[in-house]
Amino acid sequence: MKLTAEIAAERLGQRFALNGCRIAEGCPPLGRPLFYEEGTEPVAGRFYLTEKALPEPYPAGCVILCGGAEAPADWGEATYICIPQAGQIAVFNELQRIFDLLESWERDLGEIRARQGSVREMLEKSLPIFRNPLVVVGLDFSLEYQAGLDEDAEEYQLFRPGPERMEYINALQQDEQYQRIQEAEGAVWYPGHITGFCSWNLNIRRSGETICRLVLMEKGKKLTQGDSYLLERLAFWAGDLLHQARAAGPDSDSLRTIFHRVLSDRTADYMEISQQLSMLGWGRQDDYLCLVFQVTYLDQKNLTANTICNYMEEWYPHTCSFLFQGDIVNFFNLSKAGTDVETLGSRLKYFIRESFLKAGYSRVMEGHGNLRRQYVQACVALDVGSRVKSYLWIHHFDAVAFPYLLEQCTKRLPGYMVCHPGLLKLQETDQEQHTEYYETLRAYLEENLSATQASRRLFIHRSTFLYRLERIKELLESDFQDPEERLYLSFSYRLLEKEREKNSP
Repeated sequence: MKLTAEIAAERLGQRFALNGCRIAEGCPPLGRPLFYEEGTEPVAGRFYLTEKALPEPYPAGCVILCGGAEAPADWGEATYICIPQAGQIAVFNELQRIFDLLESWERDLGEIRARQGSVREMLEKSLPIFRNPLVVVGLDFSLEYQAGLDEDAEEYQLFRPGPERMEYINALQQDEQYQRIQEAEGAVWYPGHITGFCSWNLNIRRSGETICRLVLMEKGKKLTQGDSYLLERLAFWAGDLLHQARAAGPDSDSLRTIFHRVLSDRTADYMEISQQLSMLGWGRQDDYLCLVFQVTYLDQKNLTANTICNYMEEWYPHTCSFLFQGDIVNFFNLSKAGTDVETLGSRLKYFIRESFLKAGYSRVMEGHGNLRRQYVQACVALDVGSRVKSYLWIHHFDAVAFPYLLEQCTKRLPGYMVCHPGLLKLQETDQEQHTEYYETLRAYLEENLSATQASRRLFIHRSTFLYRLERIKELLESDFQDPEERLYLSFSYRLLEKEREKNSP
């Protein structure tokens, strides 16, 4: 194992008093120390100990000046460590001890990986080296492994389920400094202005994809640049174990797996699915609600959707929450939870708003037969509601059912081709003769065939209204007594209005 000059300076400084240190930018990790022999050419990539300054700068390594030796002023950006009050033998032995300690640590990590030990074991083995807590965090901010972090500590709040955790996550998602960590190569420093603790963060990758993040938290011992190099060494050995742990598939009988199958497999045996759900306590006569969250750009970028799923299941009893086709789907068993949609909605509305989500609600339905249809209802509510009333965060299917019907009616044919032909005839007559038959019939229908109410609404005399109505009846050859015809006419007005809105600039 090689050491960086930062690590050597930090650890030598714990025993000896340093009187100057300069570390050139880009100085590579270096091999075990050698004593400098006057008149010889230094070997590249080593620590050299001397009690007399070298005649030339040594840019290919690090010079450790002992016993009163000082770095010449003309050394420029060369790397050196000055320890004037210690002899080179004492410094040499201490530096060898540091190499021995860290090489022993790496051998232990390699042995754990070779026997397919645990990630937690590697973190525990690394605690004496870093003397600060180590955690492995999923890209959804879930705490996967930790060592040295007290669950009662304030720093643990970021990982503890609850509303406080969502507040941290929402703040981190919008922090520009944190965004730079997402795709960074190597260890990245993150200050503690949001989390309350400074940290080194390192993305663990497999096949070019980040699978989780290794975090060294500053608590107690101050973190240094040298810690970032050691963190990268830890990540090198732990990478395979982390990959294997992340690749472990979910239980085939879990609620999430069953509900995912309900939505994705149209050929699924519903009797079998109903039996599986019943075995997990989700009964055939229970009341169910489906809620779909539209995932924001920040959630997609930061992969925090799984955190939202975990939050929903932790804080809302008898809930199954999972990702499906880019959205978050939530199924609630209202019967088991002992609640109703109004009570649930009042609890959820603040979370939805503060997490910058938009939500679509299905109707509450009994049993397992309509679970997929409830999902469709929730998606329709979210889609249509977001277009009709984009300023709202929450959309219920019942509130958008009629606009949805109008859209479906004109999906293959435009409104003027499916509406009552009599309305087109009235529009043509109004245009040619400058009459107002189209609006007159609308008022008559909307006032439940009351001539008095319709004339008042149009601000015309009742006799004028009756004259217009007789002309309309003649043109349409109808007295409007057939309920189906009245429904068709009323619906046609909405179809034409919808088409006019769609075609307006």
